[in-house]
Amino acid sequence: MRQARSALIAVLLCAAPAAAQEKPLKIMVVDVEGGAATLFLTPEGQSLLIDTGWPAGAGQMPSPDGSKDSADRIVMAAKKLGIRKIDYVLVTHYHDDHSGGAAALAKKIPVGTFIDHGPNGDPLRPGTAPERVINSAAGQYQVYQETVEGHQRIIAKAGDVIKIGALTNIIVASDAKVIDKPLPGAGAVNLNCYNTPPRDIDENVNENTRSVASLLRFGNVSIAQFGDLSWDIEYQLACPIDRLGKVNLLIVTQHGSANVSNNAAHIAAMAPDVAIMPNGGKKGGDPDVIKTVTAQESVQGFWRLHESYKFPELSGDQNFIANLNPPQTEIDKVAQKPWEAPPDMGHGLMAEVWKSGRITVTNLRNGFSRTYQSRN
Repeated sequence: MRQARSALIAVLLCAAPAAAQEKPLKIMVVDVEGGAATLFLTPEGQSLLIDTGWPAGAGQMPSPDGSKDSADRIVMAAKKLGIRKIDYVLVTHYHDDHSGGAAALAKKIPVGTFIDHGPNGDPLRPGTAPERVINSAAGQYQVYQETVEGHQRIIAKAGDVIKIGALTNIIVASDAKVIDKPLPGAGAVNLNCYNTPPRDIDENVNENTRSVASLLRFGNVSIAQFGDLSWDIEYQLACPIDRLGKVNLLIVTQHGSANVSNNAAHIAAMAPDVAIMPNGGKKGGDPDVIKTVTAQESVQGFWRLHESYKFPELSGDQNFIANLNPPQTEIDKVAQKPWEAPPDMGHGLMAEVWKSGRITVTNLRNGFSRTYQSRN
């Protein structure tokens, strides 16, 4: 008995340091001023970037933090995480706020493999002014094609599984197609579908519709990052049968924009434990989306990249907001400009995820953090 007890103590002593040394998955939601860029670092040192922000000349740059463009912000985030090469860059679609930074990024930090949905799905509109062609999806796709030359490229299809160290990326939608069957643990009838009847599917399948939607799994944790996936494709994933199952960390789709994305039945089916909304001060963060996310009983924490210019009263506790509103006089100067906003310091949000289900989110503006235990 004494020998057995001694052996048990020895096992526990050996296991304790191993548990203490367990490394989390690190996720940096980068502020690219209303664009999108989410950086992942696995415990093994493998990296994934989903979306690349704006091209040069857009995204409220240069900034007081020294950034000239979105690519600078991403490189700064990579340095904070100790990343010297981005192993995978996944471009969800070719709108300039998601793919526009790819060319500049590839010149500033080594990139391994690019992932995308294939050819552009937004034809150039007749009569587009020459100076606006470059900012169209067609123009951005041409630049992107030039950027990926010489790199490995994966054309993502719904159902593909991409292993990145201990992180598994399941492509649940791509190029306007969704996975055929529910994922393990999913498949239940979604009763929320009856409260959000389907809309007519737009025959004009556009780049938002074609977004590469990633359901990432790390141990017991599921993370949803769907780019600008459209309302109708979200509905196909959620109704009448939920194809995804429980999501622990939700990167809110399309900057928190309503009408075009953030189907309420889809969000209810995912039942996220923690939500991070990569909105801008003037972009996204719509009241209906905030209402939908906060209505989920599962949500333990709701974080945002920016306070809202238009609806500051809906922004919640400022400790959960990475970038606060500038003075009203500065907001008024750009009131008549749809996307322009006063430049800021570009604070991001960091999430650390452990395989056991623990999630810690930190506001890089003030160091405020909260830790949650995900529920499965």
